[in-house]
Amino acid sequence: MRKLINDPADVVEDLITGLTARNRDLARVTGWPVVVRTERADGKVALISGGGSGHEPAHAGFVGRGMLDAAVCGPVFTSPSADAVQAALQAVGEDRDVLLIVKNYTGDLLNFGLAEETAQASGRTAATVVVADDVALGDSAGAGRRGIGGTVLVHKIAGAAAEAGRGITDIRRLLEEFLPGMGTMGVALGPGLVPGADAPNFDLAEDEVEWGLGIHGESGKERGTAGSARHVAARLVDAVVADRGLRDGDAVVALVNGLGATPPLELEILAGEVLAAARGHGLDVRLCWSGTLLTSLDMPGASVTLARVDDELLELLGADTDAPGWVRPTVPAGSPRETTVDLPDPLAELAGADRIDPAVLDALFRAVDAVEEAEQRLTELDRKVGDGDLGTNLARGARALRTRQEQLGAAPDLRTWFRAVAHVLQHEVGGTSGPLYSLFVLALGEAFEPGEREIRPEALTAGFQDAVARLQELGGARVGDSTMMDALIPAAEALGGVPANDRDPHRLAAEALARAAEGTEATTGVVAGLGRSSYVGERAVGTPDPGAVAVTVWLEAVLRPWADG
Repeated sequence: MRKLINDPADVVEDLITGLTARNRDLARVTGWPVVVRTERADGKVALISGGGSGHEPAHAGFVGRGMLDAAVCGPVFTSPSADAVQAALQAVGEDRDVLLIVKNYTGDLLNFGLAEETAQASGRTAATVVVADDVALGDSAGAGRRGIGGTVLVHKIAGAAAEAGRGITDIRRLLEEFLPGMGTMGVALGPGLVPGADAPNFDLAEDEVEWGLGIHGESGKERGTAGSARHVAARLVDAVVADRGLRDGDAVVALVNGLGATPPLELEILAGEVLAAARGHGLDVRLCWSGTLLTSLDMPGASVTLARVDDELLELLGADTDAPGWVRPTVPAGSPRETTVDLPDPLAELAGADRIDPAVLDALFRAVDAVEEAEQRLTELDRKVGDGDLGTNLARGARALRTRQEQLGAAPDLRTWFRAVAHVLQHEVGGTSGPLYSLFVLALGEAFEPGEREIRPEALTAGFQDAVARLQELGGARVGDSTMMDALIPAAEALGGVPANDRDPHRLAAEALARAAEGTEATTGVVAGLGRSSYVGERAVGTPDPGAVAVTVWLEAVLRPWADG
């Protein structure tokens, strides 16, 4: 079991300790698993909710101004005792009217119900609102519909209404009118694991999901396949729309809720698809939440809540709160929006120009061929010391140059041509390689005068040296740091190591290739000082730096004809 806990028996106590330690507006009730506001809001209706733990940030994370006054934290997936609920009733102030917000589970109904009866017997005004928003089981379930993700919207509406000074009868009426128009449907992509348990409650095959699950780690209504996020969103939205009778033109809010182990990236994708599915039904989504609000421990998956609203409810749902677990809603656009910018396109400068020096084109596409052929080799090397994307990134740039071969066949001059090549690399090659190679090519081009169209070896060698110096200045890498510079710097030194009047281009090319290969081989036996390989330390020893290997690949393709010439 790999969980950031101390003892499985102490997770609820430690949860309360952590929450109250980081938030001075919250306190725990001594001796009881109850979180309350430190500033008691006398004169307004007190709101209490709770249930089993394992649903964080619900319920204790929603204690705060504008939401709950107290939350009762039962054991994981188990209702708190009636005595714990009574402790919460006393902690919020014995002279205040109290509204209990309870999810429709038998244990919660019994224990919160007994506490309500006890409060009423002592002369207090107390009432309960039961949330039963699960559309998966419908009304056929013997125990009734379960209370799941939509519960947090009930907390928010009731909290804002109470903060505004509305009475208990008014708040209860408001919620009872709201609840029939709210429904939730969930999907689990895998099980959650209770702290201390040896195994989850269910297992799923590689391509299986559970549709219509509850929030206690139990199996769902049925098992099937998920397909895409678009398919998941459509099925969840369709189920809620049909069950709650939502109609074309209805104003609604949407909550896309992570179940504990779903990353924000996936929730945002799902939220976009949920909004599209809702628009497909003609629904007018006024507010949307995407985040983790009511979970099932570390379960991967999500639930979708849709609720019919009016202007009054929208104002309450959008009101301020300082509850630490709340996620601010956003106002959806009618459809995804875009804005345009006009970046300069160096490729446009090539249009209508004369053919460029064939030698430079031949060299470029020899390098393109070599990089594409080496893609898998570079990928495998990078997997050993990095994230495995070097071969893919460089090959993407090579293919982009290949698709623009016709455009790159002409240019006003070499400087403009190199600038166009650099633009393609900057646009297409990701990660660290993109800007580095773009700068390198840009610096090569600056070695030629405006209007110059023929390759001069002395300009090319000077440009190579300048390009390497600029990369070194930008990245700070030196020989011995195990980066692409371990190949580039020795090659640049070879190209500049002969007096200007004694520069045989063939000898220079051969020397540059030999020095680049030696520098690359030397990276095999060192601990990287910079670059991606430095993240894995000594584990990279024995593998040549992939960036340096990549340099030898395209440099060999470019210079070998000269070296052999």
